[in-house]
Amino acid sequence: MYVKGALGCIVVTDIMNLESLTASLRWKEVIEENADFVGGQMIPIVLLQNKFDLLEVQEKKEEYQDIEYLKSFAEKNNFKACFQVSAKSDMNLEKAIEMLLQEILKLNILEASRDNFRSERPSESLRLSRFSMPYNEKDNTKEQKNSQKCNC
Repeated sequence: MYVKGALGCIVVTDIMNLESLTASLRWKEVIEENADFVGGQMIPIVLLQNKFDLLEVQEKKEEYQDIEYLKSFAEKNNFKACFQVSAKSDMNLEKAIEMLLQEILKLNILEASRDNFRSERPSESLRLSRFSMPYNEKDNTKEQKNSQKCNC
């Protein structure tokens, strides 16, 4: 797993398999050992329990398949958030990704990482969200033009 430079991570488990949920702790540990700190903080890590659609046909839910169990597990193990999702039916995926993006934005990533971005084409502007930072070919730096303002 390569997480250097990642701004956030999603750990996905199988809702039908308790061992998958337990293994998420090892994946989280690997992320924390290898990810870069952003603005002095660990990147946000979100826990997803996938295949929620399969619970609809299952007669009895196991304890670890309950949302309250997942919330408790995530809080106890310092995940930023948790969601039960279904990739098949597209349930809660957008919500989970939006939440992760909100957490990334809270890190003020533009200010913390502006100097880490490099354009592959020096003659073109590097585009980050709604900000444009022209690349100065003479001294290999990016310059923020005073006349440019955020369009947020």
